[in-house]
Amino acid sequence: MFFYSKKRKEVKENEARLMRINGFEVRYVTIREPKKYGESIIGKNCVINIRSGEFNINCDNKLIFTHLIEDLQCSELMSQEGAILSYVDNITRENVEVMVYYKYHRK
Repeated sequence: MFFYSKKRKEVKENEARLMRINGFEVRYVTIREPKKYGESIIGKNCVINIRSGEFNINCDNKLIFTHLIEDLQCSELMSQEGAILSYVDNITRENVEVMVYYKYHRK
């Protein structure tokens, strides 16, 4: 019974982190490539939108990233200049990390 409440608290905190960055402008979005030990830029000058349970990143009216909120883990960088979005890919079963770097993170 106690373990369930801890898990529920973590889910609420994660959802709150995701909702906090809703509407943020993003300088660029990268995806980590574990086999190459590097990052690839997948978009620049983007906007984060959360609609009907989906986390979306749009660049120039083009959707470059979308994922369900319940399967997405969010952690902010220590500098508060961006966030790491991680999830498990349904096809390859590998952990995927997407980095977003905010344009104006201090308001």
